[in-house]
Amino acid sequence: MQTILLAERKDRKRGSLAPLLETAGYTVEVAADGQDGILRMRRSPPDLVICDMDIKGVDGLGMLHVMQQEGPLQLVPAILLMNDWDPRRYREAMQMGADDVMVRPFSGAELLQTVAIRLEKRHLLLQNAAAIDPADENDFRNVIRAFITDRNTVRLAPHEVIYREGETPRYMFYIISGKVKTVKTHEDGKDLLISLYKTGDFFGYIALLEEERYKATALAMDETELALIPRKDAEEMLGRVPLIFQKFVKMLARNLTEKENRLVGIAYDTLRKKVASALVHLRNKYHQGTGQYKVNIARDELASLAGTATESLIRTLGEFKQEKLIAIKGPFITLLEPGRLEDIAFH
Repeated sequence: MQTILLAERKDRKRGSLAPLLETAGYTVEVAADGQDGILRMRRSPPDLVICDMDIKGVDGLGMLHVMQQEGPLQLVPAILLMNDWDPRRYREAMQMGADDVMVRPFSGAELLQTVAIRLEKRHLLLQNAAAIDPADENDFRNVIRAFITDRNTVRLAPHEVIYREGETPRYMFYIISGKVKTVKTHEDGKDLLISLYKTGDFFGYIALLEEERYKATALAMDETELALIPRKDAEEMLGRVPLIFQKFVKMLARNLTEKENRLVGIAYDTLRKKVASALVHLRNKYHQGTGQYKVNIARDELASLAGTATESLIRTLGEFKQEKLIAIKGPFITLLEPGRLEDIAFH
């Protein structure tokens, strides 16, 4: 049963909207004022919020501002209620992210219809996605494009944490631009690089599928923009659209194979093979063109990817530079001879 948080201005003549919503089959949680509404939302995010613009304490715009600033609340639809038409406040509410603004007087049918539309919006997307052709790769891209359209997004600075190891997953993430890495911290404090993700990749879905807490920490490597997909939307999409589920299974299999190969390499390869493999892996992951690839990555991160000590990595990079396999300028490493690096990595 879907839950609605109702924060309305008390009016003896008008009465509460709660009985109407409960009669329609919704669970209604009534907030005493705006501050109480914020506390209740933070404690347990509802499926939808209905709030009076002029509620006591923190008003409707204040509640909306809080919702837009806090990740778990950014994707909750919000309907604001106005006692009188005010174009300035209406425009302000819509610019701040309100999904709808209703002006009294309105009928019970109008309110219920508006509530139903907001709550069912994502289901329409899922129904449309279910009709795609599984054999058509363009259809898959169209589904993904539709799936991330109108999602709330966040912009992250380099090294900013997206989620931490041990946290409960709330979202699946899609990289609109930038790069992301996941790392696992050893008890000695060292970070082991687990996975790399680029623009167009999803991540954070393994914890959702396993229904477990995150087993690694995700961080932005560059300036990064992410689309946030709520857990329940991701679960419904994976459950109702076979093509999407098949794609995620393939991604899981590819990631597992990649990690297995890396672990074998870390365990048995020579130092030169480890470092060459790490450089080739970065090029294959992030380079789309045919020219030279230039990578900007911290040496400790590259050492973690290669599975070696930072000092050993730096020494090997120096050898590669002397052999004119790479060029080094500040933090940048340019792969001058990727073919020869591949020969070292895979032979």
